[in-house]
Amino acid sequence: MRAIPAVTAIAAATFLGAAASPAQAGTGLLIAVQINNFDDWGNFNQDPVSSTDTPGDAIRACDWTADGWAVTTYLDVGRNGTWDRTSTTNGHASDYCSPWATGNLTENAKVRVKACNTKAGATPKNCKTEDTVA
Repeated sequence: MRAIPAVTAIAAATFLGAAASPAQAGTGLLIAVQINNFDDWGNFNQDPVSSTDTPGDAIRACDWTADGWAVTTYLDVGRNGTWDRTSTTNGHASDYCSPWATGNLTENAKVRVKACNTKAGATPKNCKTEDTVA
């Protein structure tokens, strides 16, 4: 399995943890799917972190680029091609992270996380995906 990208300084400031490989399930894994040279990103948080009120099996979108494009993060549970959960910064100015979109998943369920720049009436751009486990 391939390694997951490191957590950004901004994400690390809001969550004390380290990136890990998918083989380390159940460790409180937080991954960041970077777009726009990590000016925008989507997060997946594997397990709850009570000390920071960060829910588990949750995604969020973060937009730090004042370019008129939002960030949308998608979660595909089972990696079957269906986006089961989304979170977006749409309607908010940049330097904003969406609330966590959460719901309990079976431990070690395969998931795919995708982050894109999105805008009404436009095709999503700068999309990146990462595979991991819940």
